[in-house]
Parts: sequence; C-alpha cells; structure tokens
Amino acid sequence: MKVEIRDRDAMASLKTLDLRSYLQSGGWADGGFWGERATIHIKEQGGRTWEILVPLRDTVADYAEAMAEAVAVLAAVEERSQLDVFRDLQGAGRAAGKGVGSMTSANELARLERVDDLRSVWPDEAQDFTPWLAQPENLAVLSEALNMELETEGQEERVGLFRADILCRDTQDDSLVLIENQLERTDHNHLGQLLTYAAGLQTVTIIWVARTFTDEHRAALDWLNEITDERFRFFGLEIELWRIGDSPAAPKFNIVAKPNEWTRSTGQAAKGSSGVLTGANLQNRRFWEQLDAHLKAKNSAVKIALQGRHFRQGKHYIKTSIGESGFKVEALRMTAKNRPQNIHLKMTMSGDSHDEISAWLQQQNIQSEFAEPLQWRPTVRGKGSVLILSNDHADPNDESDWPNQVEWMANALEKFAGIFPPLIQEFAAGE
Repeated sequence: MKVEIRDRDAMASLKTLDLRSYLQSGGWADGGFWGERATIHIKEQGGRTWEILVPLRDTVADYAEAMAEAVAVLAAVEERSQLDVFRDLQGAGRAAGKGVGSMTSANELARLERVDDLRSVWPDEAQDFTPWLAQPENLAVLSEALNMELETEGQEERVGLFRADILCRDTQDDSLVLIENQLERTDHNHLGQLLTYAAGLQTVTIIWVARTFTDEHRAALDWLNEITDERFRFFGLEIELWRIGDSPAAPKFNIVAKPNEWTRSTGQAAKGSSGVLTGANLQNRRFWEQLDAHLKAKNSAVKIALQGRHFRQGKHYIKTSIGESGFKVEALRMTAKNRPQNIHLKMTMSGDSHDEISAWLQQQNIQSEFAEPLQWRPTVRGKGSVLILSNDHADPNDESDWPNQVEWMANALEKFAGIFPPLIQEFAAGE
C-alpha cells in the first residue's frame, strides 16, 4: 500500500540541505536556477524526464507544498511509499558520507577550522566573489545575518563615477540596497565610493563587506549612521570561511557596524514572527485580512498567502500567483514617510526568456483594461520587466478608506489573473 503524507507541518520540517544531498546521492543532475526561488534537479528514468524544484529558502510561503511535491516525485521515481522517502530524507545531509542511520559519538566530533585565505575559494573579487554573493542562495546567508529579505537586481551597476558591485532590493520595504565587496582589509577608496553612492541615490542602504575592517573605517560607518537621517543606513560586515576537516568551506558574516536603531528594529521584527504585532505591522495584517475576506465573499479565484511568514509578521506586502511560472505578483501598501505613500500591484517577470515576453506584452492592448497607467520598467539586471499598477490617490494610513482600497486591490488582482495567463500562453504557442 502506498501511503501519502498530508501533514503540512511534517513537510515543512524537511531541510533543503537534506533534500539536495539526497538528490545528489541519487544521481539527480543540477539543472541550475528556476527563477529566483528554487533550483531544478533533473533525472532520466523509465523513459521519462523527472524534475524536482528545491526552494532556496525555507521562508517562502509554499515551502511545505514544494517539499511535498518533491517527496511525491521521489516516491514515483523510486516506486516506494512517500513515508519511506520522507524517513530517508530526514537527516540525509548529515548522513551523507557516513551512511544513513549512523551515529556520531563524542569521540568523533570534529573541530571547526577557519580558512584564513579567502582567495583560495574566490581567487578574484570581481570575477568570483561578487557573482557568488549575487546568487539567491548565497545572498540569503547575508540576508539572514542582517534580518533583511534581499533580492539581487543587478551587478556592476553605475552610480555616479563608480559601479556598485551588487544592486539589491529589500522586499520588506522595496528599498534599494547596494553591496560593495572587498576580499582584503577596508581602504579609503571604497569608503569614498560608498559616500558617492549615498549622494547619488538619496535613499539607500549600503552594505560594505570586507575580510577585515580597520578601526578607522568601522568608526566612519558609525559616524555616518549618527549624522544621517532615516533615508540612509550603513552596514559593515566581515566575511569569514570555516570548514570541518575536508568539508567544503562555509561562509559566515559578522556585523561590525550598523545603524543605531537596528537592534531595536530587528527586535521588533522578531516579535512580529511570534505574532505580537504593533503599529504599522498590525495595520498591515488587518488590511490583508480584510482583502482576504473580500476575495472570499465574492468567491474569487484569487488567493493570497495568509499562511505565509510575510502575513504573520505584518509585512507591507503579500504574495499571490497568476499560475504561470516565472511571474511573481505582489500586493503592496507603501506607508513609509520618506517614500511615496500608495497601494499598488507589482508583477515581476524573470528568467531567460521573459525579456522577450515582457517586450511582447507591452505591445498588446492591455492598458485599455485599467484606469490607472501601467508602468513598465526593465529589471536592473536587464532580463525581463517589472509591471506596476499604482493607486496614487489611496492613503494606506486612512482606515476609513480601506473598503475602497480593498475593492480596488481585489479587482486589480483579478484582472491580472484574468488577463495575463492567456496572453502568456498565446506567446508560448506562437513562439
């Protein structure tokens, strides 16, 4: 008898490291990135091509569903029950190289060793380290250290006279984040570049990553955080590499300089993860609850992810889907005092072929379906586009107007879900 596992919490307990190790040991080929949220793994067996998507982070709203699908595919390929596959997946990463089920005694514990020469892993700063850090799964390590949610938008982006190593966006508030890298100790030239970035962008978070920070440069970042207003945030992080025996080296980021209010704000974010919300976070969550209730009352096919971490923490945005791979849709409430305040939808089209489809979509008569102007802009990395539909007359802080805002957002979401999938399929058929 084949047993199916329907326990969502059980699936959410599986680790991506264990799944990746299991797939590697089972001969699954790494097919590279699938958009910005997962990697794809491929295997030819029984005259069929099997595919499994492995999330890059366990914080995505559909993480449990993705792991459940992986277990189901593995069960089908291996002709075993899902329960057997699930048991083998648990701890597969830790068991790799030692045999499944083997235990480690106290006498077998290994010693962590620091890798002093960063260039033994990244020989060249621009050609090796920057592209490595820009990859989603590696940027997630930096994001975790900073309690941010960073997404790469481009590399070597020009700002004034210089080029920023990595340009990101913090999806928690849609703000720009610039990362400047050094595989050596900090120097005055890079400090000057950071100041140029701040002057050119006006509102920005700047992250300076280096092997070692001098006392002078750490003090300079502290001073910049003291004299600038909330439009600017300066972080300094030292990058380290550690390994156990002959294992691959693992990166570790240590914060050595941060804005004065960062400890307080990250503490509030931690409270949000446990459900204790105040202020804007509580307001966001109540708004999304009203939007969800409105969609359900009209029996809409559009669903928003109230089960996700973004909702639990009261983020200013919430994610939904139009059912097409590579198209990410977000509803946003912009309430920050130093940025335009409105409500809007944002659809991001990414991937190798979506630069062509975004250009094709812009040639269709889509604008006639919307009263507000559709704003198309290329992603900074140059592949695909971002489409924004904004209600600039809505004040998200005015709760008396929420019924109108909820109705506008629900209608806009339904239009996105109704208009774009047929056009995307038409493009694919014509291609």
